[in-house]
Amino acid sequence: MASEVTAIDNRLMLLKTRFADRTASQLDDMLRNLRTWHTGEPTHGNLLALYQLLHRLSGSSGTFGFVALGRHASVLELRIKPLLERPDFSAAHVRHIVNADFIGQLSQLADLLQQGREAPPASVPRKAVVSDTQDTELLVLGEALTELATALTHYGFNTRHCLQSADISRQHWHENITIIALARHLVEISEWNRSQARRLQQKEVPILCTGEEDGFSSRYRLADLGASGLFTLPADVPRLAERIEQLSQERQQAGGGKVLLLDDDEELAEHYRLVLTNAGMDVRVMSHPKGLLDTLAEFRPDIVLMDIHMPPFSGVTLSRMIRFEPEWLSLPIIYLSSEQDRDQQLRALAQGADEFITKPISDRLLIRTVRILCYRARQLSKLVSCDGLTGLLNHSHIKQALSHEHARVQRLGHSTTVAMLDLDHFKSVNDTHGHTVGDRVIKALANLLQKRLRNTDHLGRYGGEEFVVILPECDLPQANVMFEEICHQFAELSFNSSEGEFRVTVSVGLANLNQFIQAEQVLNAADEALYDRKQRGRNGVSCYASSTLS
Repeated sequence: MASEVTAIDNRLMLLKTRFADRTASQLDDMLRNLRTWHTGEPTHGNLLALYQLLHRLSGSSGTFGFVALGRHASVLELRIKPLLERPDFSAAHVRHIVNADFIGQLSQLADLLQQGREAPPASVPRKAVVSDTQDTELLVLGEALTELATALTHYGFNTRHCLQSADISRQHWHENITIIALARHLVEISEWNRSQARRLQQKEVPILCTGEEDGFSSRYRLADLGASGLFTLPADVPRLAERIEQLSQERQQAGGGKVLLLDDDEELAEHYRLVLTNAGMDVRVMSHPKGLLDTLAEFRPDIVLMDIHMPPFSGVTLSRMIRFEPEWLSLPIIYLSSEQDRDQQLRALAQGADEFITKPISDRLLIRTVRILCYRARQLSKLVSCDGLTGLLNHSHIKQALSHEHARVQRLGHSTTVAMLDLDHFKSVNDTHGHTVGDRVIKALANLLQKRLRNTDHLGRYGGEEFVVILPECDLPQANVMFEEICHQFAELSFNSSEGEFRVTVSVGLANLNQFIQAEQVLNAADEALYDRKQRGRNGVSCYASSTLS
């Protein structure tokens, strides 16, 4: 970790040096030009060039540690901005404002630049560890929860069971665990959780309580002590597994995010990229808007960070252009700009953006702001694109994901497998045990798939008890082995209803996306393989082949 931070520090220092060298050269050139304005005829273009330089310095300087330079540039920028907006612009007006005093203050920027060079660099914010739902570990405390601990292992969780809750002090704490304990032990467990998080400078991990009391007072007391949920005994294991999965996803989403950054200041954009990447985010940088729509379609960011001034382009106009496509109507667009005028900010936001971040912004505040915006964007996107029962992609969005993956396969040539899954004899489950219990079975399969599959895989509820899974960079033999294990694990799960305990199996059909010219064809092929598995006795996997099924 130390060597990684050192490497990032070195790269940030290199960017600072590049920024300072470029700024020094631009200031020298501008000062030479200004001294000729009193004998020549300064044009609107001349003044605009000066304004753009000061605007860039006021927004970028603080990021590289030149705080005083940025503040001084902002004062000078505001002095000349009204000239650009005057309908009766003239050289006389320019010479009145850009006088000897103004030139003297502009020359002071070079001194402030030198002082900033000598300032020590700011420390790099610590890299965030983004939780992976596949690495979630359960710490179950108490002998009374032995049966529950065993049941949870069937849902794919790595479960550690401690018979005595008093032994918690000897347990290994890390940020990917979820604690499950009896409600009466919450005080001591919460204190241990808090102390371990403080010692390792991490967030506290979630604690789910089990107990027999379920009234308002009991729930309020547990919430006040920091619990993340209460499940009465005997616990509804599918519901508990679903809640654990939700907490894991929330932790994962709170740390990461996909960010498209559009800024014509290359040093500043690279600085932001390094800082956000080091904080666990996936960042794509564009210094020119050409190809923006293609990048959106391929990268599919959670949010877009965009400078509002990128001569000759306007961030406001680009935002309107992005909104031409219905697919991007809900994509959050956040302006990054040194524009201080609130009226100007609101007018810009009215044209199609969602937030306004004012430059300069500290690295730590940038990270916190972008994390919150990414998390909020994913939550809103999930409401639109995900099935309400399972949390997986709904019918239209899993087909959309299939189309995007088919385009990637055509372009990059990697192998992708598509799976169609169907719960066996599910009608009899609903008829015998009721639709509420049937919903629990559907959610249990969804939870198991989320636990066993990768974050890069696409999971969707195709309809009823049918699911579709898209596995990029995974061939048929690999997928076959994995889904055979999933079939076996799901068959081991037990469900309860008023009619008693029962089990359910699942059948799977696989097809290779690379074989088909159109994305829709692979669904038909996977469905054929699924039908073959049903004919062969269910509870297993069949693979599609063009002439025979195996």
